[in-house]
This record gives sequence, structure tokens and C-alpha cells, in this order.
Amino acid sequence: MGDIDIRVKNFVKLRSIFAQLFSEGVFHGKVEIDPDKLQELDTVNQETVRLEDGQLKGMERLRDAQKITMLFDDKMAFQLIMGVEGQTGIHYYMPVRCMELDAMSYSAQCRNISEKAKRDKKLKKYSDGVPKGTKIIPVVTLVLYTGRKKWDAPLSVYDMLDIPDTMKEWAKQTIPDYRMNLIDAKHMKEEDADRFSGDLKIFLLLQRKHVDREKLKSLVVMYRETWYALSAVTNNKKYMEYADEVLRDEKGGVKMDTALDYLIAEGEARGKAIGRSQGETRVNKLGMLLAEAGRTADFMKSLSDPIYQQKLFAEFGMEEK
Repeated sequence: MGDIDIRVKNFVKLRSIFAQLFSEGVFHGKVEIDPDKLQELDTVNQETVRLEDGQLKGMERLRDAQKITMLFDDKMAFQLIMGVEGQTGIHYYMPVRCMELDAMSYSAQCRNISEKAKRDKKLKKYSDGVPKGTKIIPVVTLVLYTGRKKWDAPLSVYDMLDIPDTMKEWAKQTIPDYRMNLIDAKHMKEEDADRFSGDLKIFLLLQRKHVDREKLKSLVVMYRETWYALSAVTNNKKYMEYADEVLRDEKGGVKMDTALDYLIAEGEARGKAIGRSQGETRVNKLGMLLAEAGRTADFMKSLSDPIYQQKLFAEFGMEEK
């Protein structure tokens, strides 16, 4: 399965999360995005193409999340469309897919401008397409990958092109490239994860093999969606159960120090319960084997003599591994 889980989609759509994904994950802190100024956009991009036989075919591409905002600096302001593509599996032509999504977004903008210009009689000739001097809103796509295997697919269209080594320098000067933006959540360097804050930082750190509790304990989880998303990407229900059981009546944020204490204690209790259950199953199986062999007395003795019980487990090939 390569598509992102609905729980992760809901997490990504949170304004504060979405803003950080782009301000830090794409623009590396050089552009600040105000979450309150983000506006939701339709995630469906549609286009019509003409086939060889002259028939028209509708194309539709669905983004996982898409928003528009206004960026400001000291002298000017401009709009920007941002889209997130979530992946749980590696997609080996992802740069082409991102290019296609962005191109469809640009095409849709041009089509809307053209239709309005025709209605307003501001288009000199239909062949002009759009009025001279038309500007369109830039589009940026980010791929959020949460799979277990490290991303080893191309990061740009150029990486996919079949070009002889002797011609690569020439190709860079003549063949247009299209680079994709990627966050490989599970394999992100710790210093890169540290650029983020709040729920997004927690989401990224808890996917690592080794979790630095000292780094986590001062953080505060603000959204229930964070726990649900963690359950999805780690395939571990304990985060979702924590949100449903413990946070039912909670208002405001929850300190990670408190949450980790609960989750660790819950995990230890569950482990002991599983151990007891497995132990009971093992003893029951030994009893059945001894009964079939007519050795009920040996079984009764084993219940009060742990050393003798272990000898019987070894005899029947039931040692713990």
C-alpha cells in the first residue's frame, strides 16, 4: 500500500502542522508561514486531454492536502499554493507524479483566467490562451513519506532520464528538470527533526528507532490527531488507545513526560499479561501431551515443582526460545 492513511491526512491538514511542513521542511526556515492565513483548497485537480482518435478524456488527480496562503517580506507579498502527497511506500516515478500534479494546477489556473477573460471580452484572440502579461500562482508540492524502508527512489525527473554519462552535462543545460521535495519521516536526521516544534516534532521523533526521552518530555501534544497519526505510521494501537481512553476529558495540551509514563506502564502491563497468557497455553499443552502418554502424575508434580516442569518442557521440545 502506498497511499497515506486517512488518520495521517487529518493530521497533515491541521494548519499548524501544514505550515511547519513547508516553512521548515521545504523552505528551511527562510520563509515563515502563518497558520491562520492558510486557506483550504479543493484537493482535486482535473484536466481534459485529446486522444489520438480525437476523443476527449478527463484526467483527475487527488492531492492529500492543499492550501493557499499569502507570503510576506519587507517589500512585497505574493500568493503560494502548497500541496502534500503522502506515501507509505516508495514510488519510483514520484517526481513525474509531482510534476503532473503541479502542471494540472497551473493548467487549471490558466483555464480559469482564460474563461474569465472570454466572458469579460478581454481576450483579443482565442488563440492567445490568456491575456498578455498574465501571472499565475506558484505551486509547491511536498512528499511526506512514512514507510519503514529508507527512500531510495529518484528525487527529480533528471534522475530518471536515460542519458549517457558523456552527455549528462549537456543534458543539464538543455533538458528541463523537475525536482521534488521530500520528508522521509522515519529516516530523518535528528538535527533536521529538531527544526520542527510541537506536535509535528513529536510525530517525527516517535517514529525513530531510538527515542530521546529527554528531548521529548518537555514537549506538549495539542491535538488528538497526532496520536491517531502515530498509530497509523507505527502500526501500534497504543497511541490511539491513549487518545481515546486518557484524553477523553482532557482540555488543552498533554505533556509528553506524562504521556510517556502512561504508555510505558501500559506497555509493560500488556507485556506481562501476554507472557502470562503464553505461559498458561504452554502448560496446558504439556498437560495434554502427558495425559496422552498416561503420565498424569508427572503433570501434577510439575505444577508444584518448577524445576521438574522445565525438565518436562525440554523432554517434549517445548523450551522457551
